[in-house]
Amino acid sequence: MGERWTLESAAAKRGPALHPLAGARTPLFAKRTLLTSGLSKRSRVQRAVSLAAQLGRNPFAWYESLRWKSKFADVDPEKPVLFLIGHWRSGTTHLHNLMSRDPQFGFMTFGETALPMNMLGKKVEFARSIIDKTLPKTRGYDNVKLDLSEPQEEEMALGNLNSICYYNVYYFPQMMEIEQKRSLLMEEATPEEIEQFEDSYRFIVRKMNYAKEGKQLLFKNPASTSRVAMLKRLFPNAKFINIVRNPWPVFSSSMGKFPRMLNAFAWQDFDQIDYADFTIRNYKDLMQRYLHDRDALDLPPSDLVETSYEKITADPIAEIGRIYDQLEIPNKEAGLVPIQEYAESMNSYKRNVHTISPEHAARIREEWRFAFDEWGYPLDPPVDIAIL
Repeated sequence: MGERWTLESAAAKRGPALHPLAGARTPLFAKRTLLTSGLSKRSRVQRAVSLAAQLGRNPFAWYESLRWKSKFADVDPEKPVLFLIGHWRSGTTHLHNLMSRDPQFGFMTFGETALPMNMLGKKVEFARSIIDKTLPKTRGYDNVKLDLSEPQEEEMALGNLNSICYYNVYYFPQMMEIEQKRSLLMEEATPEEIEQFEDSYRFIVRKMNYAKEGKQLLFKNPASTSRVAMLKRLFPNAKFINIVRNPWPVFSSSMGKFPRMLNAFAWQDFDQIDYADFTIRNYKDLMQRYLHDRDALDLPPSDLVETSYEKITADPIAEIGRIYDQLEIPNKEAGLVPIQEYAESMNSYKRNVHTISPEHAARIREEWRFAFDEWGYPLDPPVDIAIL
């Protein structure tokens, strides 16, 4: 077992030198560093390094825009875009890693989502080599590999292009409530900000379509579980894979990730925040918005498939094969071969174990009852989760 992280130990340790906002648009970076109140002393080195990175990479970003933007700016993908969604800690990363082994898919890597304006051409290799040296071997709050070439969600890239981003919850924890509502529910966001967010999503999808040379795009983003209606409007051919998991381990695993995430990302102090309360309300907001949009849109089975972490881990090949069939994804037999090889290599993966307090257990049973009922999970926790 590795070191057990707590909020106290996370606050006592300096975070990585580089921060995701080092890859942000300059006006957005300036706003975050100059106009955000309550920035912590702990983050001063990180902010200084990010400023230096801004100055170093901006000329290359401008060159990239001049050189390539006209080639993809107004070109939507011809193949249906696949969006893998589901609440954090529900298995989105595991399923994304499995499906991305199929070579017919194009996906965002960690390096691309960290530097969305510095993605194209040989010039980006030097910047990625610097980032690669600062990355830990795993994400820390679980045993998932962290590497610049590994698949990564697009939310970080969106946060480097516009002001609406779920990662702001971790960047600015003192503003956690409002950033959650802005990014998941689009509340407290102006029409202009929402339009900029939509433009940023179009930019990412179109740029990835160009960068991946016409492959079918596979995106993964838990925050977009609440954005199905928006994404279907922006990309009419979009298809969705929603993965769910027993709510008990979702809660315990979600709680376990906060110390490492805040250590790496927080530019404000992160003590005196009730993260359990936040997690309970966040799950409710996200999943109820998804269910509302799902029922209102009434998408055909070929556009939306639901699966579960339990099914994916029990028999990944059979379940992913079912997903391919329902969404009418071609080349299933060839695509499942490398997926199976990757699945077999993950047999040694170890999951973390957590406990839940009686107070939080009571709230989960009450406030998440709709999810237990919707997806047929028992109200009692599984045997490997203790109520203490």
